[in-house]
Amino acid sequence: MTSSCVKQTAFIVSDRTGLTAEAMAHSLLSQFPGIDFQIETFTFVDTAAKAAELVHRCRQIRDESGTPPLVFLTMVNDDIRALFTDADIGVFDLFQTFIGPMEALLGVESSHSIGKSHGVQDEKAYTSRIAAVHFALQTDDGLDVEHYRKADLIIVGVSRCGKTPASLYLSLHYGLYVSNYPLTDHELDEKQLPPVLDAHKEKLFGLTIDPYRLLQIRQQRYQGSSYSNADTCQREIAQAEGLFRKHRVPFLNTTRMSVEEIGAMIVNKTKAGKRL
Repeated sequence: MTSSCVKQTAFIVSDRTGLTAEAMAHSLLSQFPGIDFQIETFTFVDTAAKAAELVHRCRQIRDESGTPPLVFLTMVNDDIRALFTDADIGVFDLFQTFIGPMEALLGVESSHSIGKSHGVQDEKAYTSRIAAVHFALQTDDGLDVEHYRKADLIIVGVSRCGKTPASLYLSLHYGLYVSNYPLTDHELDEKQLPPVLDAHKEKLFGLTIDPYRLLQIRQQRYQGSSYSNADTCQREIAQAEGLFRKHRVPFLNTTRMSVEEIGAMIVNKTKAGKRL
């Protein structure tokens, strides 16, 4: 049996949304590509009864398989956390790993308040991000192009290269007003930016992708059509990249990148990001 066949259960457990634990756990687990992790996330585990039920399940898995699940834990309540840490299972306490040393270094105790990282700390900033998300949805996929004058950024690329997820991520996490525009066959054949984009050239950012990966994505929904054959995908990507180079539009290959990485790279490379 090769290492690629190894399976391992991993639980992500949080007393709130689990977003922090998920981000850290996935980042850590990605460092072990030879293991097939079966990941489950448990959110709002905020009572002793809920915690005890999960601990019981962890022990069952350990007894049946000989290996306990990896438990990535973000838990503020000391008593509930102790149900996991004292249970002789594989717990990685993400909260206490950092809070303890920080308290020692700063010389003060933390608030131990649940939900601080995802609460509405700055109502003005929160409202701004929600407005940005609304703008991204309103101008998604080439809609309402007359609003491009308000956009901080316009993401351009062929269909199914990741424009919408990137737009929404940038809107939600950075509060940027982001539109996205799909390049059509006619525009690609013409080798010219459509007038609506040319008028906002300084706001453009292109996304591209490996043609084979694009083919896989398109075949999931449109198998059998010319839109989802290999020749079309190769042609569109080549034309799009040629268009970006001709008009000096910065662009990024998204093939092996998460939406978080795409967002961070765009922010790093654009004028819109420099205004943050």
